[in-house]
Amino acid sequence: MTTEAEASATEALKLFFEAWNSADIERVRATLNYPHLTLGPAGQVVVAQTAADFQTDFERLRQAENWHHSTLDTVVVTATIDTKVHFETTYSRYHPDGSRYGTGRVLYVVTNQGGHWGMQFRSGMPPAG
Repeated sequence: MTTEAEASATEALKLFFEAWNSADIERVRATLNYPHLTLGPAGQVVVAQTAADFQTDFERLRQAENWHHSTLDTVVVTATIDTKVHFETTYSRYHPDGSRYGTGRVLYVVTNQGGHWGMQFRSGMPPAG
């Protein structure tokens, strides 16, 4: 049975992906909660204390990978409390012609801060198995 927290957090994660695919940094920032933490592949921690601190370079992503959009392929709730939901997800990245060129796994933590559900933590995960 899906809880109210899970439903709200799932919607917030969906809004994050829609904002990400728009490549509109202000839209992305509005879907996050702060401080926002990203745990990078080499263990580096990136902390955005405020929305203005959160940065991503969509133009570099387009140039380096010919990225057009990403999809959430699977979303599994792994833990829930009233104000926080953990998701284990798989995603894919696509070129403008619709061909998939990459997949991966990410742990997302979506929190409720003062009534705003937003993604607050993300960490890429190693391949399963």
